[in-house]
Amino acid sequence: MRTINSIKNIIGNFANNLLLNLLRFCSRIIFIKVLSDVYLGVNGLCSNVLGLLALSELGISTAIGYSLYKPLADKNIDKIKALMNFYKKAYRVVALVVLTMGLILVPFLPWFIKDTSGIENLTLIYLIFLANMVIGYLFSYKRTLIGADQKTYKIMPIVMFYNFLMTILQISVLLIFKNYIVYLLMQTLCVILENVTVNHYINKAYPYLKDDMKDTKLDKKELGTIKTNIKALLLHKVGSYVLTSTDNIVISKIIGIVAVGIYSNYVLVVNMIGSFIYVLISNVTASVGNLIAKEAKEKKYKIFKEMDFICYCLYGVSSVCFLTVFTPFIEFCFGAKFLLPMSVTAVIVLNHYLTGMNNVPITFQTAAGLYDKDKFVPLIQSFVNLIISIVLAQKIGLVGVFIGTAISTLLPLIIKPIIAYKYIFDRNVINYFASFLKQLFTIVIGFALSMLCINFINVDSLIVTIAVRLIISLIVPTIVIILAYHNSEAFKDVIYRVKHLLKRRHA
Repeated sequence: MRTINSIKNIIGNFANNLLLNLLRFCSRIIFIKVLSDVYLGVNGLCSNVLGLLALSELGISTAIGYSLYKPLADKNIDKIKALMNFYKKAYRVVALVVLTMGLILVPFLPWFIKDTSGIENLTLIYLIFLANMVIGYLFSYKRTLIGADQKTYKIMPIVMFYNFLMTILQISVLLIFKNYIVYLLMQTLCVILENVTVNHYINKAYPYLKDDMKDTKLDKKELGTIKTNIKALLLHKVGSYVLTSTDNIVISKIIGIVAVGIYSNYVLVVNMIGSFIYVLISNVTASVGNLIAKEAKEKKYKIFKEMDFICYCLYGVSSVCFLTVFTPFIEFCFGAKFLLPMSVTAVIVLNHYLTGMNNVPITFQTAAGLYDKDKFVPLIQSFVNLIISIVLAQKIGLVGVFIGTAISTLLPLIIKPIIAYKYIFDRNVINYFASFLKQLFTIVIGFALSMLCINFINVDSLIVTIAVRLIISLIVPTIVIILAYHNSEAFKDVIYRVKHLLKRRHA
């Protein structure tokens, strides 16, 4: 059932991502055609500035999600109600804190931008972004329950409908009114409607959530565990924010807001593909939590190796595709003026690969509730990232920002596998790092052979170039991986699992 629930969640999220990303991509093309480059940069900057306020969430949702695994498995309704009551109160406080801090930041908005000329209604734009975030905190806390219960797929049709509606409304507004403010308000409307509808469904699925929960309280031991996890998760969230959200702020402040807009197109494409891969990893977290609670260490390790191999195949092959296809694809979709130098593109893709390869150790650490074991690592990572990014951005420009991110990513890439191997599998982590280096070497060979094949093919059409490069970049590294790993246990386990699931489907 862990596998079946994970697959249902993956299919639901995959379908939502496919629809949403296609619509977002169309919306981005129209956005660029209708509005100026400046507003594209403002869009990315506001999202990252508000990411700072998201630190107020403190990792409460992750801590509660972990705490819900056991009572859901045991059908302990009283414990679930107590956890959800605490969660609701905590998120109301978070919403108030985010709103207050967001309003305090208003006078400092111009500081984040090198040149504010050409930006109209900056304060109003920021306040709409802030409103969307606060609304999310007020309404979305119940989703953690259905997620921990491995049944996120049940609300996917609702999420898909409102994502579709929002994008269609935003595209219509751009074409009819050519107004960025109205464009953002359409998002606010759909965020409210989606949250109300999802909450209504969850209340029906878990009717005890409508009971009076004023007197349901957590015992001191449970509350102490949650508080310990929240303290550790806050440090993790700081590190995650600095790693993923400060790049745009550094670029905006040192290089300029237009550069943020150009970079955001690359982020859009990377996130489109990355979101499909992440669906496979993130949607098994609840199942991994169940696995860790019930199974022996050998079984946990076996599943870890399977997931790590799948993750490697997906992130490795997608990285080769990015490196070969990015330049002609961006030129075809957005125009030559939106191209970044190949050196910048290469480091962006490197960050995609390194971050992706750490997803499986993170998933196991999260599912096991081991947040406290590396709580200070994110702070060190944050410091390294900011300092190197700022210094290199001033010396070598845009590529320096992403080099700083890549260097800082190496720290958790080392620490998190150590934690998983020591506390979950009780094994020597050297085997993991040896495997990681072999994986990296194999995918570099796949890239080199792909480029060798591409260099023999010259075509004038951009769209044909994109198609040819994409096909080569999918096939060649895949063949290299199969040749390198066809005798490995992980490869055989993945093939067996796929065959087993196909047999069950046709049974």
